[in-house]
Amino acid sequence: MAYVRLAGVKDVPPGRIVPAEVSGRKLLLANVDGTFYAAQRKCPHLGFNLCRGSLDGAAVVCPLHKARFNLATGAVERDPKLLFLDMKAKNDLAVYPVRVEGEDILVEI
Repeated sequence: MAYVRLAGVKDVPPGRIVPAEVSGRKLLLANVDGTFYAAQRKCPHLGFNLCRGSLDGAAVVCPLHKARFNLATGAVERDPKLLFLDMKAKNDLAVYPVRVEGEDILVEI
């Protein structure tokens, strides 16, 4: 696997999630206090766009059903809940190793 440029450091302000695409994969790129994370863009539960979600520490929260996924490991930290229905997340979030070189954010694909 090789690291490829995903974005510039200035493209992702602290506390923000932005969409990114590399090698045909649609990803989200998040900046948590200067640490960058890359993960699949679609929620593994119902496929909703996690770029529309929010950051809660180093986790992304799905805006549709409030499932919470750890951006470092992809692990489910909170299962989905929709109105009064408790659900079980089927899969963890796919995450990708990230490194910063100068002003470039690189992801391993």
